[in-house]
Amino acid sequence: MFKKGMLGFFLLLAMTVLMVACNSDNEEDPSDKSDDNAKKYSGVFEETDAIAREFMVVKIEQNYPEILKYLSSEGVDELKEKKSYLLDSHEYPNRFEELEDKYELRRYDNFYNDEKGEVYYRYRTPDDKEVLTNSWIIIKQDDDNEWKIESYYGERPGVINDSNAETGTVLHELPED
Repeated sequence: MFKKGMLGFFLLLAMTVLMVACNSDNEEDPSDKSDDNAKKYSGVFEETDAIAREFMVVKIEQNYPEILKYLSSEGVDELKEKKSYLLDSHEYPNRFEELEDKYELRRYDNFYNDEKGEVYYRYRTPDDKEVLTNSWIIIKQDDDNEWKIESYYGERPGVINDSNAETGTVLHELPED
């Protein structure tokens, strides 16, 4: 009886090890997909990288007339609904320059595909207390094939979580202190 129990235990253990080994071979490293996508969609990323950086600057400075130029029609409507009283203002001129390059801009190229067509970015800047805060930019082509920011209030895309938040391509690295 003891031998049968031990044999069953070792058989179960062997099957578990085999399943884990097979699954780990099939999982794609996010950095591998990022490299593949960076090459495959280099034209897309060349355009969207420039848009993401420019939008980041005008958003940091809260330059609303410029922000409106980057937003999709839905994004414009959303901003008008929530902050119509600010749409003619440029709240913090030179705030971006005052950062003195203390920001990170990251593109999540590993999540881009033709079907969904969204390019995700995260930028991180220190707040008043030097705590890094994340802001998200989602860019997608509109009906006229122009790249537009979906929302001023970009939320973290559902596909990006704590385990893959540091993947993708860093376009501007936060300086080491």
